[in-house]
Amino acid sequence: MNVRFALPIAALLAGLLGPSAARAAEAPPGATALLAAAVDPAAVLPGIPLDDLTPEQQQVLARWALSDFCACGCPHTVSECLRTHHACKHAARMVRLAAAVVGAPGATPEALRAYVRSYYASFDRRAVLDVKAFGPPLGKEDAPLGLVEFSDFTCPFCQILRPQLEQFVAERHERLKLYYRPFPIESHPNALEAAQAGEWGRDQGVFWPMHDLLFGAGGHDVEALVNHARTLGKDPTDLRQALAEGRYAAKVRRSQLEARAAGLRSTPTLYLEGRRLIVPDYTDWMLEFTLQDEEEWKANRGWARDATP
Repeated sequence: MNVRFALPIAALLAGLLGPSAARAAEAPPGATALLAAAVDPAAVLPGIPLDDLTPEQQQVLARWALSDFCACGCPHTVSECLRTHHACKHAARMVRLAAAVVGAPGATPEALRAYVRSYYASFDRRAVLDVKAFGPPLGKEDAPLGLVEFSDFTCPFCQILRPQLEQFVAERHERLKLYYRPFPIESHPNALEAAQAGEWGRDQGVFWPMHDLLFGAGGHDVEALVNHARTLGKDPTDLRQALAEGRYAAKVRRSQLEARAAGLRSTPTLYLEGRRLIVPDYTDWMLEFTLQDEEEWKANRGWARDATP
């Protein structure tokens, strides 16, 4: 199953860009007329498949490409790079990123520009997230990149994403490892208790088996949680006592505070090497896309810059 958590572009702009959206959306000089004029998408976007887009979406995408600079470091717009700077590795990827949101309500060339710039700017904004207290990761300990998921065992969206995300990481275990951190939504019944049970399981050395049970159909009331401990061959009385005395409550609260400070607004939210994923969905292709970008960023300590032709 490939899960798509799509958001209207208006929500992406309001929720992900914040007050800097207007500054991020400033166009290059002379772009205003291009944003209003009809253009030939095939000529503006040579080599880019457009068949899956409506004519209106093609127009929006093409006018954006004429009005925004490429990330490769040259003084060209995205369209100019596609047409004349054939060594550029970024222009086509920028178009793919913009095309992922061009069908969303409210998509305009200005909105695409603000979104794409926010995505690229996110590579410079890294949260420092503690993972030492939230291991072991799923995947190989020595995988070069770490993905942190803030999640809630009682959240239906987290439950839907879970199998896809775990499969995604398993298929890329040489490149990526996954850390689970709790962010219980406290309006959900027993969410805080389930998160504490997960941390108890972590201390018992059975976090991932407990994680799987907590995402299962067994419920999250105290008796269900205690039964999970019994199923795993651990002391159910100790878990009951840990829940009663709130032994792991402070740790869960710290996780919530750190997540909010890092910009979390909902669950599930993913951070790749401390970078909050500003992406329109968590489909495999989108996660692979941003993973490749992260690998480039790490290898070059920034974006690989192409020589101006």
